[in-house]
Amino acid sequence: IDPLVLIDQGLVSGLKSLDGSYSKFLGIPYGEVDLNNPFGEAHPHPGFGSEVYKAYAGNKICPQSIKSSTPLRAASGPEETLDCLRLNVYTPTVASSQNPLPVLIWIHGGIYAEGSASNYGPENLVKQGIVVVTVNYRLGPYGFMCLDIPSVPGNTGLKDQYLAIRWVRNHIRAFGGNPYNVTIGGQSAGAGSVLHHLYSKKDKLYSKVIVQSGTPQKPVSFTEADEEAAIKISSHLGFNTSDTEKALEFLTKSSHVLVARAAADLNLKLRPCKEKHFDGVENFIDTNPFSLSNAKKVKNTPILIGQTSKEHYGSQAKNADDYYKTDPFLDTLKDNFIMDDDKIAKAAQTVRHFYIGDKAISRDITTELETFTTDFLYNHPIERTLVNLLNEKASPVYEYEFRYLANQDKEGAPHCEELKYLFQYKDVVVEENDENQLVISRVTKLWANFIKYGNPTPTVDELLPIKWTPVSEGTRPYMIIDSELKIENRVNKERMAFWDLFYEAFGQYNKYLKI
Repeated sequence: IDPLVLIDQGLVSGLKSLDGSYSKFLGIPYGEVDLNNPFGEAHPHPGFGSEVYKAYAGNKICPQSIKSSTPLRAASGPEETLDCLRLNVYTPTVASSQNPLPVLIWIHGGIYAEGSASNYGPENLVKQGIVVVTVNYRLGPYGFMCLDIPSVPGNTGLKDQYLAIRWVRNHIRAFGGNPYNVTIGGQSAGAGSVLHHLYSKKDKLYSKVIVQSGTPQKPVSFTEADEEAAIKISSHLGFNTSDTEKALEFLTKSSHVLVARAAADLNLKLRPCKEKHFDGVENFIDTNPFSLSNAKKVKNTPILIGQTSKEHYGSQAKNADDYYKTDPFLDTLKDNFIMDDDKIAKAAQTVRHFYIGDKAISRDITTELETFTTDFLYNHPIERTLVNLLNEKASPVYEYEFRYLANQDKEGAPHCEELKYLFQYKDVVVEENDENQLVISRVTKLWANFIKYGNPTPTVDELLPIKWTPVSEGTRPYMIIDSELKIENRVNKERMAFWDLFYEAFGQYNKYLKI
């Protein structure tokens, strides 16, 4: 594709990669935030007029909802702005509107509070003949403040993503992408977002789905509406009021960086939420994550889903000694279940005994605690999600566990570990050696095959020497991605069986069912 493209918005000029193998169009605006209500729904970008839009820089990112104490980025780094509804398109030189290639739309993670489209270098996938689109969407208070009022009902970040997905349907052919062979994929919060799209009532503008280390059923990835969030943030910034509209008026005029930081400083849990119904306002989510159902959209959808082998590795390292004077098993259950004291104490005792037996709670059980939090926050929510997808006839469904560690002294592959083998991820440098390169080649080929064909191993060869069998209700094969590839049956079988029994006994007390 030539790096000068005509779309409905106007002419877009991009750049050639240094080796000439692909073109990149950085920071194309797909939507426009209403500056009179930056917390509400955005509109499609109106276009560039007679000017040629120079898509040369992807440095505009949405305000990051991170602690004020976080070190400031270099002045030459990304610009945090509300003019951030932008996407990057990377397209192989061989692509054309007459020879359109499969498309991946990638939705970044970052607990719905931080991250950007430009953290994901596309070279590995572009080499496989994939058009890659990475997307910015609003975060923190601008993307996920749920106030139960018509102007800010919630989930604007998800609605931004949908606007970008629709942009791809309308425009990607001009960039050499096939609008009818589109996969949406994401990791962590991006994976949860992808599943929200699959279950939403919005048009299905994609054919395949990739879900990496995330799901709406993960605790803390879904929340109740916080009707006082705007009041809390404005108060933190020095404007005291009990009127939400006045708080919003103040916040609209305030520094978007300060507003985003204040939400983080207050530890507000701004996540996807169940929206209240208002006349003339279209809901994106109208049920809790355990009741998500849309068999019509899910049926016959190819899905690639999985996790790393120790998602929560390192999570306990920074705990102060006082942490071990409490009962983290009991505290975790109290955060997620509504039971009387006796019942929840017995439930916690069951969980504690399963993971540590008769050991005392101390720094000596760090490994066991990380296994517990990995299972509770990632593995079993993904397991429940997979069962739901199978019940709604998603097919074929391919499950994986990423275990590879490149000469690292860790007890398992932590959260985000697979990303650096799929993308040029952030500033992470993968050491150049034969084994690392083999893993990059394999992961990239598996994902590219799925994006192209809905099957990660359509043929067996030297690089991919075994067939990846899809799961079914009766059989649960999964691909172990390590220095070697191998298929085993039922990932974390005993631990997942424990949590299945736990949810049979206590699942009805999960607080998210009450939302």
